[in-house]
Amino acid sequence: MALNIPSLELPTFGMGKRAYKAALVKRLSGFSPESEVPSGGRTEQVCVMAMFMSLGRLAKMDGRVTEVEIDYASSIMKKMDLHDSGRKYAIDFFEHGKIPDSDVAQAIALLLKAVGKRSALAKLFMQIQCQAALMKGSFRLKDKMYLREVAETLGYDKLEFQSICGSCQTEPLYTGSRQFTGRTFLQNAYSILQLEPGVADGEIRKAYLRLMSRNHPDKLEKDNLSEDSRRAAQERAMAIRSAYETVCGFRKIRA
Repeated sequence: MALNIPSLELPTFGMGKRAYKAALVKRLSGFSPESEVPSGGRTEQVCVMAMFMSLGRLAKMDGRVTEVEIDYASSIMKKMDLHDSGRKYAIDFFEHGKIPDSDVAQAIALLLKAVGKRSALAKLFMQIQCQAALMKGSFRLKDKMYLREVAETLGYDKLEFQSICGSCQTEPLYTGSRQFTGRTFLQNAYSILQLEPGVADGEIRKAYLRLMSRNHPDKLEKDNLSEDSRRAAQERAMAIRSAYETVCGFRKIRA
């Protein structure tokens, strides 16, 4: 089924949408989870459309949509700072993505045009989709085949795709779902924060702030780093934020 959305023949994406994309990266990566996201116009429309059509497709791929998958999609709406009409827009596309013959591939192609190959948003999109596939416990063959096609569209080869999938299993980006509260993830979270499990609550935030101060994007912008070094530092910061949220969630303390 082709996408039935007004004016989907989009113009070239230009400099005017950089603020939206930069703010969205900060929220989705956990760098600045409460930062304000400015209106992104057509770029925002495409990002929301592709994100939730794909999540709907993955949720329905085995024939049933679970409460955990719905909760996960809702958490991504919150991460993207969607409210009222924006949230309804996301829900509509989630439902549209569940239809077997809906053209999710077209939505991904439009996303590529909006964010670019192998961009920070492209990688975050892949991480979110891979983690969605894990909501039922493990990667299934159909999920992998679908996600591999998405990864290819966004510029990732097979090894890079496998690396992204692997990172979602060992260092999940989002830990609010009951799927990611197991002992393995908790142990890994303490290790990333360089803490022992018995540490006092007050030391957790201190460790988080200390580690983030070395990898925060504001600091990286001032440093003359190579692109590879910058990307590695950003990925470390994402892992630190994820670990912090995991430990805080387990201890029921405010992150």
